[in-house]
This record gives sequence, structure tokens and C-alpha cells, in this order.
Amino acid sequence: MHYLVTGNRQALDRRYQVVGQSPAIVRDLLPDQPTAAPAGLPAGCRPYQRLHHFRWAIPEIHTCMAAANGGEPCVLLARGPLAADGTPWPTLRQGWATAAPLQQIGWLVQLARLWEPCVQEGVASSLLAPDNIGVLGWQACLFYLSGDLAPPPLAALGQSWQGLAPLSPPLAAIVGALCLGRIARIEELSAALENLAAANPSRGPAGVLGATHPGSRKANEDCFIHGPLGTYGIVCDGMGGHEGGAVASRMALDLLDRELQQLSGQTQPLPPLQVRRGMALALYRANQLLLETNRRQGRQRQRQMGTTVVAYCLSASLLHIAHVGDSRIYLIDRHHCQQLTVDDDVANQEVSLARTTSAAMLRMDGSGHLTQALGVIAMESLQPTVQTFVLPEDCLVLLCSDGLCDGALIERCWQTVLLPMLTGDLATGAGQLIDLALQELGHDNITFILLKYAA
Repeated sequence: MHYLVTGNRQALDRRYQVVGQSPAIVRDLLPDQPTAAPAGLPAGCRPYQRLHHFRWAIPEIHTCMAAANGGEPCVLLARGPLAADGTPWPTLRQGWATAAPLQQIGWLVQLARLWEPCVQEGVASSLLAPDNIGVLGWQACLFYLSGDLAPPPLAALGQSWQGLAPLSPPLAAIVGALCLGRIARIEELSAALENLAAANPSRGPAGVLGATHPGSRKANEDCFIHGPLGTYGIVCDGMGGHEGGAVASRMALDLLDRELQQLSGQTQPLPPLQVRRGMALALYRANQLLLETNRRQGRQRQRQMGTTVVAYCLSASLLHIAHVGDSRIYLIDRHHCQQLTVDDDVANQEVSLARTTSAAMLRMDGSGHLTQALGVIAMESLQPTVQTFVLPEDCLVLLCSDGLCDGALIERCWQTVLLPMLTGDLATGAGQLIDLALQELGHDNITFILLKYAA
């Protein structure tokens, strides 16, 4: 395992070997040994933790090591823009000239998405240095977060992009308007970039396949559905006992199916913001339906039926995703495998509150307990996550219940089982995926949808 380093390197534990200087990178010589939980997280760690919801783009704190003299601690960052062998990704400046126009737009869409959260955490200047941003395939990821001396204006983001060459004429027009203040709100910038991405030609779905298996359980509380052309898909994982869970997941699936059919079946594609709002509204409606059913049937506490859900809508090159609970969505391309969702569970809640680290939470009981699911949380407390990503190249989109992704199974098997499906047969690979899950997990229902996308 390799980690980025920030802070006082003199405090490094001897189990870590420095293998890179710019950026500073260490290799863990004892990766199978547990990582010591830090006694406390210094203030500089808080932005990383509080931006944990965006961990596809923000590294997370792995551990902190205190200096012997009480000085600045040494901090290790996990999930940064590093290859498996510790090689840093190309920077935005390095990767720009050889990237396809749609790839460039996709990176800027992600940076725009990060702007407001980074402003709120006082680290927006981290987005203004192209050499602080790693890029690989569709994805952009920051190396480090740096504190703002003062909140930068949105125009500063455009000024940082002016140095990227070449800029296509449509993209140059957006960047110019941003620099001149004609784009004054981040929502306007995101809409302009997403509309530009949607206008680029793409082939779209090249195949879609779904499967479910009860695993070692007698009943299957999971269910799934996808559009015949692959323009949308939904996976639900029920909870609340065999009968209740199965009913809840099916009720939610039926409602969401109707809503997503309508969103994806328009003659003229809907604006991205309208799709995201429609997906969020569908989740609220499904939650209300299950809450009312629980009240009508007198179900309380452990007897309440509910469901997790992951869903996607595909519009041209734009992938819109939504989730509640701990079912997941992954994006797999020839470069890497990235989880796009963050589980709604106690572990991630504690990390995002800057109370601990993910590595420390792995050893704590109850860390996997859900913090929200449809049907078991009040309407005013429900917080579905809806996001949009640009797909600039051939890839796989995987939606799955936790019966397939527990134990980091996807992260461990993506190169051997999933990656060959980019050029091979979905059905053969899907069968191998079920077999692997039964062999290595099998404790829960196993359900997934695989979308093959052709750019």
C-alpha cells in the first residue's frame, strides 16, 4: 500500500518507507498489520474528513503520527491519485494536451462540483493549482488540500483554467465568461459544462445485464430492473425480515421504475439538473410510500420494512446516479475501478464528522449499521445523494447490493473478472461474478446490474 504524506516527515513510523518526494509518497512495509488509531486528529485533517462524501476526488486521512517534541504531526493520506505501484497520476496540466475534449470537460465538471464544498471548508485554493490535481481516464482527484487565506472568487477558477492548452472554442468561451464574471454562480458553470458534454456525440449503452441470487439465504430480499436499452437501472436491497424486506424492495423498485422510465424516455433529453431533481424526488416518493405502509401495518422499530437503493440514468455521455443506504455504484475503465457512492453507515458518518478515520472504524462494532434507508427514516431527515459524471471513454457501470461488494470484493477482483467484460461477453463475466461472490461471501443476497458503455 502507498500513501501520500503531508506534515512532519520526521515523525514517520519505521514501517513506512519514503519512495517519492514530489509529491511525497510512502510505502507501507507491513500492510497486513493493523494501523494504529490516531490519538486525535489535528485541525488540518478536518477538511479531508468533512469532504469524505467526495472521496472519489479527495484523499482521506489514513493515520496521523505525533512528533516526539510535540510539533507538527505527520499525516498519511489514502485513496489519493496514485497507481497501485505508488506512481502518481499525471497532473491536470500534464494530462490536458493529450486528452480528448469530452475527457477535459469531464474533469472540469468534477472540479466545479467540488467548488462550493471546498469553499465551505476553506480549502477552495486547492482547486486553483493544476499541478495539485491528478487525472486518470474520466477522473480528477486532488493530491492535497491547502487552506485559503481568504475565500477566492469563482472567477479565480476560470483564471486557473486559462493556462490549460489547448481549449476548444466552446470551452474557451465558457472559461472566458467565467473569468469576466459573466458566469457568477457555480450552478451556471456546472450547467454550461454539462450541456457542452451532452452535446458531444457518443454511442451510449453497448449492453446491459442484471442478475440476482439468494446466496446462502432461503429468501431473496433484493430486486433489480433496467431499461431494455440500458438507459436506466435500479437495484434495491430490502430489510425488515424476509417478507417485509422483499415487499419493501419491490414496492420501491416499482415506483422508481415508473419515475426513471419517464426521466429517460423523453424525446428531447432533459437538462441534467432536471434529471437530478427528478431522481431525488423519486426517492422521496418511494420513502413516503414505505413510511405510509409501515404506519398502516403498525410496523415499528425492528419490524419496519425498508430498502437501500442505487439507481442511474444515462443521457448521452452524462451518467446521473442516486443512492440511499449501502448498496453501491462502481465505474470501471481500463485504468482503474472507482466506487462512486459512499455508504450511508455509521463508519462514514463518523469519518465525515472528523471524529476518526476509516481504518480505525474497521475495528469498531456497529460501524456498518445504516444511518438511512428508504422506509425507516423521516421525510425531513432523508438525504439522498444524486451526482453526475461525464463518461468520455468505454467503461462499465456496476450497481450492486452489499452481498457482492462486502470485503472489498469488487476492488480485489475488478481486473480479473470485470475488466475483461469491456471487450468480452457480459453474460459470461456476470456468471463468474456470481460464482466468485458465492465462493468468497455468500452470506447475503447477491444482486447487480452491469452496464457496458461505448464512448
